[in-house]
Amino acid sequence: MLSVTLYEFWRGALARHRKSGESLPVALWNLAGRNRRRYGGYIIHIGVVLMAVGIIGIEIFQTETQGTVPEGGEITLGDYTMRFDSLAVFDTDDRNVARSVVSVYKDGEYVGEYYPRRDYYYEAQQSMTIPGVRSTMEDDFYMLLVDWEAISSAGVTFKVFHNPLINWLWLGGFVFIFGTMVAAWPDKDPEQALVRARKRSYVSAEA
Repeated sequence: MLSVTLYEFWRGALARHRKSGESLPVALWNLAGRNRRRYGGYIIHIGVVLMAVGIIGIEIFQTETQGTVPEGGEITLGDYTMRFDSLAVFDTDDRNVARSVVSVYKDGEYVGEYYPRRDYYYEAQQSMTIPGVRSTMEDDFYMLLVDWEAISSAGVTFKVFHNPLINWLWLGGFVFIFGTMVAAWPDKDPEQALVRARKRSYVSAEA
């Protein structure tokens, strides 16, 4: 469906380009402007396809694991390896924070340092888990700090998720909304357009 929709854009823009001499981007813009509902519908179809790709990636290819590692220990999931570097537990004015530092590698190459943590709010007596996230168009890698003990004991427990293609879901959602806006955008008043055209003709005739 995606290839057919893109072909419709290409065919329409190419035909207008040959007829009017406009560049392809300008021809596509003007073509969509004159047929908002039709091309807005095409954009919506593209958004649906992108969202479907993201959902398939989440439902079929998502993987997860959980492990307790000492300082310097590693957890591997797919192409990713995360190394637990350190843990700090400290108080602020309104909360207690347990903050870990982990280094993440993909295919053996270092990609960054992340800080999964848990914040406990004294007044609300509630905890909030803040993940460490590496997010790209290809995939997301989430790290959650689940539990911790003294470093001299068993170590720290992490839960790790690998979500391929999840950002295609978000991209598809934005494309879907954009297509809906294009399709729903009101057309110009044909009567006003006719009046303007007559005024231009009148001015040209006087000149």
